[in-house]
Amino acid sequence: MDQMDITERQKWIVDKLNRTGSVRISEISQELGISRETIRKDLYSLNQRGVVNAVRGGAVLPTSVKETKYDKRTKMNVSEKKEIASTALRFIKDGFSIFLDYGTTNFEVAEAIKKANFKDLTVVTNSTNVLKSLEYQKGIQIIFLGGNLRQSEGAVSGPLTINNISNIYCDIGFFGVGGITLETGITNHYIAQVDVSRNMMEHCRIKVVLADHTKFELTALYKTTDVANVDIVITDHLIDEKIARQMRLADISFLDSKN
Repeated sequence: MDQMDITERQKWIVDKLNRTGSVRISEISQELGISRETIRKDLYSLNQRGVVNAVRGGAVLPTSVKETKYDKRTKMNVSEKKEIASTALRFIKDGFSIFLDYGTTNFEVAEAIKKANFKDLTVVTNSTNVLKSLEYQKGIQIIFLGGNLRQSEGAVSGPLTINNISNIYCDIGFFGVGGITLETGITNHYIAQVDVSRNMMEHCRIKVVLADHTKFELTALYKTTDVANVDIVITDHLIDEKIARQMRLADISFLDSKN
């Protein structure tokens, strides 16, 4: 089989898992002609994103079907996401227009905004969860982009959303990620929502990526943009120091909650 890149390889693994219900590292290694250690790292990455359940020697499909991926993520790395949200508030000023992307970390930013004393903010969002968080907050005007609702994520996307973005510009935008590496860039899981993020980045004067430490050195299926195209990356205090040093060498501002 021709050599695959990491995105193609992980998609191949997920497709096989969906067909068979379980996969073994040794079998994948043999079929793809790739080392077991590489496959092990792929399964770890997929496990961290909630796509698979890693088990000894392989992986199985996630067992819970009642709980959405969004619901699961709200319970993961909560303290780290709150740290990131607290750091994000440093870049918000009274009178600003702000874009909050979908995702659990941006929900924590919305919750942090509620507890702050900002005046005359305009919040643009494609997230029903951000909308619910801020809908009764005084001093905040909310612009909900509208569009096709993906209920499991509480996020809208599609042609209507993109059309509504065309005449909206913000001082600063906060964007979540499924994965981030210097080589691959900013990636996420759902192409329609990636399209929203990509378009909105072009309409934000300052672009801020929010990524807890588990998102680094991971690659989701769809690319949003290169790391060099964002202005600031904010993470938490558990970030690996080697990764932090590499990110600080890039042409961006890289902050963890210790800075």
